[in-house]
Amino acid sequence: MTTTKRLDTFGEFAPAYTISNEDQRWATRAVPGVKKVLTVAGSGDQALFYHLNGAGLVHTFDITYNARVIQDIKVAAIQKMNPREYVSLLMDLYFFTPATSLPSVKKLLPLLPGETTKIINTAGNNCIFGAGLDASQYPKNIPTAAEFAHLKNTLKKPFKFTQGDLYNLSAKISDKYDLINISNIFDYCYDGKAQAEILHNLGNNLNIGGYIAYLPQVQRFSYDRLNLATSQNTVQYAQTLRNKDSKMILFQRTR
Repeated sequence: MTTTKRLDTFGEFAPAYTISNEDQRWATRAVPGVKKVLTVAGSGDQALFYHLNGAGLVHTFDITYNARVIQDIKVAAIQKMNPREYVSLLMDLYFFTPATSLPSVKKLLPLLPGETTKIINTAGNNCIFGAGLDASQYPKNIPTAAEFAHLKNTLKKPFKFTQGDLYNLSAKISDKYDLINISNIFDYCYDGKAQAEILHNLGNNLNIGGYIAYLPQVQRFSYDRLNLATSQNTVQYAQTLRNKDSKMILFQRTR
């Protein structure tokens, strides 16, 4: 596989989002009954809301290590802060660099995994949390007081994180999941052939009957007739779900 099939310019230390620009309450409830989830880390909101909606195992991945950093910060902040302080932290992380200059971040450093702390400390004046818009623009992705309390009571350790490009992700993981959420990565990454290879390879990491969820914002290809059948597995287009502002294309492992 050559890198020419990649269409994005994101790297392993690209800035992370501090808040998701997708409707996570809807997205993490759209497929009911999932207990084992692999999701893009993004802003960390994906993992938080899958946990809130009953997934007992949530693993994450992203091409940028900084997605792990914001995700780990959110888990630690939920343990040590109240909801108002949590939102204030997200705003500060978006607008101020370096992160280590923030007293709120210094307070959280002892709670963070060593690798995450190292990334923060070595970032210097680089912007590591400046992607997208600030948290005030997506209030629906901020946990309510009740959700925050539930997270504080039930979320005791960071989510497992795997760094890597989506094309090579399957080779880096060994678990099987009920659902794999790839967010909107296909909007701007990979040509059609590479996307088919990704879906087939990730099918090996799905339980039979499990789904890959793609949430397009600028969809480039039609998937209605997609059927990837080999001796290893079969992954095919299942259905498209919609709410007022969002769409989710589901691919299912049927064999």
